[in-house]
Amino acid sequence: MLISRRPHVRLSAIATAVLALEAAGCGIGSKCPDNDPETGAFQGVVKGPDLANARKDGNTDAERCEAACRVVADEELDEIVTCEVIGPADDPDHPWAEGVEELTVTCTATFTPHQFCTGRRPQGHHEADIVVQSRPAWFAVHAHLERAAVTAFRELAEWLAVRGAPASLVARCREAAADEVRHADALEALARRDGAEVPPARADPPADDLFAVACHNAVEGCVSEAFAAIVAAHQAGHARSLELRALFSRLAADELRHGQLAWDLHAWLWDQLTSAQQTALAELQARALADLPVSSRRAAAATPRELGWPGPDHAARMAELFAGRLRAAAGLAA
Repeated sequence: MLISRRPHVRLSAIATAVLALEAAGCGIGSKCPDNDPETGAFQGVVKGPDLANARKDGNTDAERCEAACRVVADEELDEIVTCEVIGPADDPDHPWAEGVEELTVTCTATFTPHQFCTGRRPQGHHEADIVVQSRPAWFAVHAHLERAAVTAFRELAEWLAVRGAPASLVARCREAAADEVRHADALEALARRDGAEVPPARADPPADDLFAVACHNAVEGCVSEAFAAIVAAHQAGHARSLELRALFSRLAADELRHGQLAWDLHAWLWDQLTSAQQTALAELQARALADLPVSSRRAAAATPRELGWPGPDHAARMAELFAGRLRAAAGLAA
């Protein structure tokens, strides 16, 4: 599977296409039908942590109501049209007052029916022993992975500097490490707020070998981190909390830059490989893309719905769209 041309990928164009196609309900090789938004009515009781989050996520009662509406909805909402909350019977007109333990939300909203990886691990990464079955555990795992990504980018910057890589690549790796510090801090704060501890990131020393670095970057950076940017963009539009939407929006923009860095680094490394190594690298990357829908489905099944991840079928479909676009851009065989 030798690629006859140097791989040149513009990740932002692929991300834009994937998000547009999945929102419209288009599958690989399928004709994209019209998929107009629907309007639904939702009602339910909000209490406990959900009520506390709704209070924090809005600066006005209207914003708090919208946050509460997303809690009770059975769909990923596009736009909230009407929203009303009713407090306890003894004080129904002040639902957001301190001391109120639950309230009733009634709202209408539009939603689009759907048919249908976080961070860069360093070489030798030791996975955290955490079972993701809750929101706190999800934050703990992803804070752990973001902390591991700090090490990955710092090691990569050092390796590139020693190898005489372009100064721009070294600088971008260092900037990415700084981004990952902020990501880890933000996610760790959320994990601790929810009562979870974040295990430290541990990794064996990286291999000082051109081909090993190229293989690691081709999978962890070009595939996993690049797709993570698309998932974060989806979370930015679908997480129930306004606080989380803002966070995931920042993460998506940063991870998209990191994914592009991976592909730019891939092109630089590619020119230094032998033909046999290029063939092996392309095959490794193609396998990673082929495995992405299955791993994305598993990750989606383990992610609490409130965090804005697509459902399992939806996640697998997004991964298929991403893999197809990426194969075409990079000249990889299916």
